[in-house]
Formats: sequence, C-alpha cells, structure tokens
Amino acid sequence: MISEEKMTHIVHLIIDGIWKLDMVDYPDEDAAMREAKRVSLEFIRQLNTVGERVAKRIRGLKNPPFENSPQWDILYQKYLEEELNKQGRAGSK
Repeated sequence: MISEEKMTHIVHLIIDGIWKLDMVDYPDEDAAMREAKRVSLEFIRQLNTVGERVAKRIRGLKNPPFENSPQWDILYQKYLEEELNKQGRAGSK
C-alpha cells in the first residue's frame, strides 16, 4: 500500500494542479486537503481489497500462472476490470 506521506504529496499535487488551472477556488485549503486525502485513501483501500480478491481468483484457477508473469498480469488486468465494472468504478472501453 502507498504510504500516507506519498499520498499526501500526491493529493497536494492534484489540488495544486486544479487550483493552477483555475478550475476551483478553495475557501478552506486545509479542509480541501483533508477531504481529498480521505477520499484518496479510501479509494486505494477499496482498490487493494479488489486486488486481493482478483489475486485469490487467479490462484484458484486449475493451472494458475506464476505470479508477476505476463500471463498473470493479463489475467489480473482482465479480472480487475471485471470487478471494477461490477462495482461501477470503471468505465467501459
């Protein structure tokens, strides 16, 4: 999982980028940062949970590929997209 320090840095980059593009004004920059960080951490937590389910699904196959092999990566991406689509979190191609 990504560290809180890295997540805070990423959130700062996103918020600063949105502000520099003049897309939004933050009446309370600290509150905006806290909310963006909260939402980002929750998203990553949910993505990790889905990723664990996907890995378990691959390991449960009759002849599972080796982890991190090209075949694993292909199945992982396919199953991840399926899971996210089921949950309404990914756009269809």
